[in-house]
Amino acid sequence: MYSHRLLAKLKSIINRNEERFSQTEALTEFCKDFNLGSIKGKSIFFSDDDKEQIRKILTNKGYSLDVSVDSSMSRVEKLNYGPNEKAGGGSLKRNRISIKASGNKPLLLNGKAIQLPAMSHLDIDISQVSNTQHNAVILVENYENFNHFSETEIFLPSNFDNPMVVYRGDKSESRLDAVLSFLNLIKLPVLAAVDIDPCGLVNVMGINGLSAVLAPANEELNKLFLSPKTSRVDLYERHYLSCHSSLDNLPEKHVCKNLWRIIKANKAGIVQEQFLALKLPLVLWQ
Repeated sequence: MYSHRLLAKLKSIINRNEERFSQTEALTEFCKDFNLGSIKGKSIFFSDDDKEQIRKILTNKGYSLDVSVDSSMSRVEKLNYGPNEKAGGGSLKRNRISIKASGNKPLLLNGKAIQLPAMSHLDIDISQVSNTQHNAVILVENYENFNHFSETEIFLPSNFDNPMVVYRGDKSESRLDAVLSFLNLIKLPVLAAVDIDPCGLVNVMGINGLSAVLAPANEELNKLFLSPKTSRVDLYERHYLSCHSSLDNLPEKHVCKNLWRIIKANKAGIVQEQFLALKLPLVLWQ
């Protein structure tokens, strides 16, 4: 568990439009543990990618990402957290998720069948969801794949044949903390559609109800790793230090274990958008 002071510092880093932050002993130790930031003198510089990794770490550990903007802050200080210098509250996207059905099927929600247009989704507060008639959830990491999900062919067994598709969220669309709360609420099997790299697996390996990861079949996946056009060594190198221990220690029967072996053997990753661009069908990796 992180101290209140470190937690406040991390929230400040991910919510402020700045790169440079003063070193503290706890912050420096955190950055070394997860291979984040660039230390220069008495400061630590954080890229957008570093900040996104901090968001994922905090969310996966159950921390809220909200920073309260209170009356004790000056207007200049408030502008570091957003464009409204008179703001006093949190994010407008709190508790909201983005959902759709797979293929051209209707979204089954609260006893109703909702037929959405192509390349659209429902943005909804999780408090307004009382039940669903879907039999699984596909959690999609990247927005482009979520937006074009009807174009993705997936081979699903009958017990997962009518899934709800949920976007895992980013800084402006949906929220990961709300998504995780929603998954705990509906208690359906989760199929993770993520980048096949260390970070992609770490982000979903601890999700309650995780039943499979979606990726191309073994032969096609190996072709992607062997091709310089699709294989991303940089993704592996960037995330290996912060992720390998958690993945190495997974139980042998964990659904992420076989994919981690392939990633580790190739020392590379594959971004999810490649599956969409190449129109590759996806199968369950369990």
